[in-house]
Amino acid sequence: MWSISPQLYQPLFLAIVFIFTIINFFRIKSLTSLGVLQSRKKWGGIFLLTVAFIVVIGLRPVDSAFGDTVNYAYIYEMLRGASSFRDVLPGDEILFNSLMFYCSKVMDVSFFFLIIEVIYVVPIYLACRKLAGSNSGIMMLFCFAAFSFFSYGVNGIRNGMACSLIILALSLVQGNTRDKIICVILCLLAIGSHKSTVLPVFCMLLALFIKNPRVMFLFWIGSILLSLTEGSQIENFFVSLGFDDRMEDYLNVGEETMEQFSAVGFRWDFLLYSCVPILMGWYLIFRKRIYNRTYLLLLGTYIFANAFWIMVIRASFSNRFAYLSWFLYPMVLSYPLLKLPIWKKTQGRNTGLIMLGHYAFTLVLFLIGK
Repeated sequence: MWSISPQLYQPLFLAIVFIFTIINFFRIKSLTSLGVLQSRKKWGGIFLLTVAFIVVIGLRPVDSAFGDTVNYAYIYEMLRGASSFRDVLPGDEILFNSLMFYCSKVMDVSFFFLIIEVIYVVPIYLACRKLAGSNSGIMMLFCFAAFSFFSYGVNGIRNGMACSLIILALSLVQGNTRDKIICVILCLLAIGSHKSTVLPVFCMLLALFIKNPRVMFLFWIGSILLSLTEGSQIENFFVSLGFDDRMEDYLNVGEETMEQFSAVGFRWDFLLYSCVPILMGWYLIFRKRIYNRTYLLLLGTYIFANAFWIMVIRASFSNRFAYLSWFLYPMVLSYPLLKLPIWKKTQGRNTGLIMLGHYAFTLVLFLIGK
């Protein structure tokens, strides 16, 4: 039986996403803003790509090429003989631990990973449908092209799964009563799977109540100033909150662990990457005078969550906390391009170029081995 080497999964995935990105660049590059906003193009190919990703990645082999997949598989086998998940998993994420425990009694680890992949990808797809409507295929393509998408499908699977539930919750929080109830349930499920998602849930609530974009931007700028001047004290403060049991480990790693990282300290490169959606938000709100409730919610949630990460940016493993904002990156970047009238004659071209740049960043990171 023909099989793919585990080392080829990610490059093949990136190659397929590149093909889809190029095809869709030429599909939209000549559209005006009206053409983009009222697009009725079919995105069946991206739906098939979504299904294929779930199946192929979900049924991946247990191999070190997929990061923590090996560790999860090892724990899964230990749970098979355990009488309670607490015998193996002492953490507080009861929902995920219970799911893993009960699945271990009735199915192979490959089917467990398939279930996790469904929970990871389907909420993102549904959120794209809710947020972008007829342009949901392009928004989903932005998600596929995000540099963290593949990684959190095979490595940080619990964090990725929980954050996907938050993405779907964000798409529903401004809806009717039924949508709001589902939003609350999704947030509780996310926190029960990975309690660090308390942060984006809290930031979503901040964005719902703080509707003044100037306050959002000033808060983000202030977080940079605080990090530069009071970084260590702020890190100690967050550790004392007990926000996440793993936080203390991440913020207070030893010298041997520090050597595993090529750059620690204030990560200006990470900050530059993070600020792209924020600069776009400033341009749209203050230069183009465009106001949209959903966009302000997405942007505000991203800004507040990213500001938290900036405060602990010097810590090793700070990328773990950066993901608590970065998981929203493709949504915040693509939503205004697909739903707001920004450039009358060149919206399709500019959207396509930004889509290519977004993918190019991911490709460069992969090639240099980040």
